[in-house]
Amino acid sequence: MRKTFVTMLFLFSGWALFAQSIEVTPIFGYSIAGKVQNYGRYFDVKNDALYGGLFSVQFDDMMYAELSYERSDTKGNTFLNTVDMAVEHYQVGMLREFSAGTVVPFAKVSFGTSRYVQTSGGDERTWLFSGGIGAGAKVFLSDRVGLRLFTNLMLPLEFDGAGFWCGIGTGGSGCSGGVSFNVPIVHWDLGAGLIIRLQD
Repeated sequence: MRKTFVTMLFLFSGWALFAQSIEVTPIFGYSIAGKVQNYGRYFDVKNDALYGGLFSVQFDDMMYAELSYERSDTKGNTFLNTVDMAVEHYQVGMLREFSAGTVVPFAKVSFGTSRYVQTSGGDERTWLFSGGIGAGAKVFLSDRVGLRLFTNLMLPLEFDGAGFWCGIGTGGSGCSGGVSFNVPIVHWDLGAGLIIRLQD
């Protein structure tokens, strides 16, 4: 998955040659997580600090494509023990600004994957498809530097199953299908970043 993320960064870098604006934003914040309940057992991911970065490419007025990475080094509790673990989110998204000026509110949506890895007492790893929604504001201190204040909901998804069926009845015949997912845990992220604008 890291190779895929590096490939996406390379593609974004090529796209950046034609961008109206490019922003690089290291971020730091706090992640509020929850419990996974399953058949009477639970896994509790502790709240902890997060860090990472954003690479944003403006492709239209007030519209950005965005590549993001977030990591939280935390602990996970089960009914048996406590383990050190890391939670990582690799996302590709779209950001929409709502005004121009010194203070710029925005909203974003993203899709990608989340990785849960045990860093002590074992080497358990889990990858889940995930999506995110977020909002915040950019506060520009100059043409090249600003602050980004944000909140995100990261939603890892577990695949429950898929089905496909056909039938014939008095009203005719037809086929249908579906795929179902559930959200085992929600991460609420709050933070800030330093915007460095590389190109106008």
